[in-house]
Amino acid sequence: MLFLTMVITKPAKVSAATPVYGQLKIVGNHLCDASRNPIQLKGMSSHGLQWYGQFMNSGSIQTLKNSWGANVVRAAMYTAEGGYISNPTTMMAKVKETIQAAIDYGIYVIVDWHILSDGNPNTYRAQSINFFQQIASAYGSYPNVIYEICNEPNGNVTRANDIKPYAQAVIPAIRAIDPDNIIICGTSTWSQDVDIAANSPLTYSNVAYTCHFYAGTYTQSLRDKISAAMSKGACIFVTEWGTSDASGNGGPYLTEAQTWMDFLAINKISWCNWSLCDKAETSAALKAGANPTGGWTDADLTTSGAFVKKNIGGSTPVTPTVTTSTFSVPAGTYASAQTVAIGCGTSSAAIRYTTDGSTPTTSSPIYNAPIAVPRTTTIKAMATKSGMTNSDVASATYTISSTPTQIGIVVTYTITSSWGNCATVNVTIKNNGTAPINGWTLVWTFPGNQTITNIWSATYT
Repeated sequence: MLFLTMVITKPAKVSAATPVYGQLKIVGNHLCDASRNPIQLKGMSSHGLQWYGQFMNSGSIQTLKNSWGANVVRAAMYTAEGGYISNPTTMMAKVKETIQAAIDYGIYVIVDWHILSDGNPNTYRAQSINFFQQIASAYGSYPNVIYEICNEPNGNVTRANDIKPYAQAVIPAIRAIDPDNIIICGTSTWSQDVDIAANSPLTYSNVAYTCHFYAGTYTQSLRDKISAAMSKGACIFVTEWGTSDASGNGGPYLTEAQTWMDFLAINKISWCNWSLCDKAETSAALKAGANPTGGWTDADLTTSGAFVKKNIGGSTPVTPTVTTSTFSVPAGTYASAQTVAIGCGTSSAAIRYTTDGSTPTTSSPIYNAPIAVPRTTTIKAMATKSGMTNSDVASATYTISSTPTQIGIVVTYTITSSWGNCATVNVTIKNNGTAPINGWTLVWTFPGNQTITNIWSATYT
């Protein structure tokens, strides 16, 4: 009788640099380091690996870490559109090359099962399970690896019927091999509905939820959804965002993008920017012809790329700036008094203001109610928040016309008694309008050659 003994071993670990935060974990609604301190990862996402995979390699990842200060990259492996489903061998090789480079340079790497045109994650669920089992078996022992199991569910897809059941099939398959590394699950409507996910959370440990935005399309309402989700204990990871609109073009919308950067920084939400490539679109970080293997100078960067590099910040943290205040009434000339409200896009910011034209300071009054402007006034406002740089000073001058408004004003003149050259006169001024009138002067003309020589209970000129 012949006996065979089979020994199955995992691939031996290669020499690797330990990532700066060690083994990541999710504590409450934050991504945390090995010591349970909240942290923020910042880096770049590839474009589709089947189209621009040449930009994800050892040289480019070294540049992202050493020159840009990135601590995470994302390998966007499309499933459809010429991606993994039709080219599994080529795509797997590129993903593994990216993972190994990230491990070698001691940064984190998101392995993205990038569903898009195949909107329902269950379309290729079996292939997804098999793919992530392979990745977990090869790299699950490294703390660098983060699994993103469905990029952007979309179309006739709901969390209850599609996304959550998919996650409940894929996550256990990963956890059977890798019990620790972070898993990120996409949300409905192209990963916008993080608030819906927070209402029906997954019960596994170390799971975050995907949110994507493009600065020219998604603004405060999506930030409100994120805040709502976090208030319910959900950890949010922005695995993809752009300075353009949602098409990848338009803009770049850098003012709104900076508002997003400040919001993510203050809430310690990690992010990857779309995308590291030289495609002819606004959201691309590199100009046409940039070297795929890295070593880029600032001259190689697009406007978007330069903005993102600055916000990644290298070894020097970027202190977020409070959004500049806005006024509900535009500056200008008005025929009547105005009421002006002051707002700020940064949540919980305090607004300091003046109405005498002076520059507000941290000692100026705090805005808490709309301001009445009955006469020509300059309002200046500065928003502040702990841990952030004060906003720029916003200023608006309101010129209230000095021409008296007669509409709604009734004046009555009554002689109640008279004797000789004297009389008792009652003058009544009634404002039948809705706006207050301040600083008024009454003018009238006497008949004939009458004049005033003495007056009681009034003044005259």
